[in-house]
Amino acid sequence: MRIDGYTPEEIERYKITRAAEIERILRDAMLRRALVTAYGENNRDYLVTALLAVDPDRNSLYLDAGADPAAVAALMGSTEVTFNTAPDHIRVVFTTPAPTMAELAGRHVLRAEMPGELLRFQRRNYYRLPTSVDRPARCSIAIDGQAIDSIVLDISIGGLGVLAGAAAARLREGGIYRGCRLTLPEAGEHAVDLRICMAYERAVRDGALMRRFGCQFIDLTDGVAADIRRYIVRLERERRQGAN
Repeated sequence: MRIDGYTPEEIERYKITRAAEIERILRDAMLRRALVTAYGENNRDYLVTALLAVDPDRNSLYLDAGADPAAVAALMGSTEVTFNTAPDHIRVVFTTPAPTMAELAGRHVLRAEMPGELLRFQRRNYYRLPTSVDRPARCSIAIDGQAIDSIVLDISIGGLGVLAGAAAARLREGGIYRGCRLTLPEAGEHAVDLRICMAYERAVRDGALMRRFGCQFIDLTDGVAADIRRYIVRLERERRQGAN
């Protein structure tokens, strides 16, 4: 299995091949109702779906067919489909041959084969602290000479999680984006390079779909790292004061 943005050594470290463990991880994603994004082989066609059933006896996964017939047709026409999900914010990735249409409990669904292996990335090396709702940090992600604005949801010295609107559909997992602008309240604006390690969609109160990204900092300078640490210390202090 190959995933852009990760070395073969990293992939080998997180690879799981035991059938019982694969079944357990997929059932956990199903029970948590985690969103699953299925990408066609060109990485442009994708469908946001969810696991409905895991049936190792029939070598089958059943997924919601969604409301986008064009995306379903593109996935069914692919040689291989990559599935991304993040139950409990832990990224899980696997590939299968193209799915087919099937019936489950009287409804039309997608059927994919049980994967023979999957990647389950461990929890973050750095604990990410939720940012302030009253004074949100922001990150402008540079792509093709344009900037995509996002709100920073959590941050650590290793990376951050952001939430962005429809324009962020152009950002891809594994992509490296240089010259981004991170704005921290009372800590100024900083140029940072980011690698997107995880991406998935989530619905907000009005039903609109927003895109959530887990990003890793690349080669932070000492000065920027120091400012981020000071910002995190201040967030922790404010949280403690608010709890008292």
